[in-house]
Amino acid sequence: MTLDRLTIRLPWPDTSLMANRKGGKHWGSSHAAKVRARESAFFAAKEALGRNNLSGAGQVPVSITWVAPNRIRRDLDGLLSAEKPRLDGIAAALGIDDSQFRPLVLDRALDVEKKGFVLVEIGR
Repeated sequence: MTLDRLTIRLPWPDTSLMANRKGGKHWGSSHAAKVRARESAFFAAKEALGRNNLSGAGQVPVSITWVAPNRIRRDLDGLLSAEKPRLDGIAAALGIDDSQFRPLVLDRALDVEKKGFVLVEIGR
């Protein structure tokens, strides 16, 4: 079966991946977190996809919504940079290059359960 849309729910990103938290630290200090993020997103995308395929070639629209666990102000570009390894993992699971993720729609919300998560919606 071919799907038009795929929704993937991911946990809140690891704080070590936040660009404003790096503070001049060596790239190796966050490498393990990047590997874990990429692998977990890969398997989450494979699970959401199941035995199906995602329709379409060329540009693949992506919508990312960060549902924050609290009211701490976070900028969207910092959150997006923390998602880069996970977007790579999702693209690998779909068998596409992440440069095909266009347009990219970013939004944020507040989690009433105060746990925090990220919704990634892929497709038309």
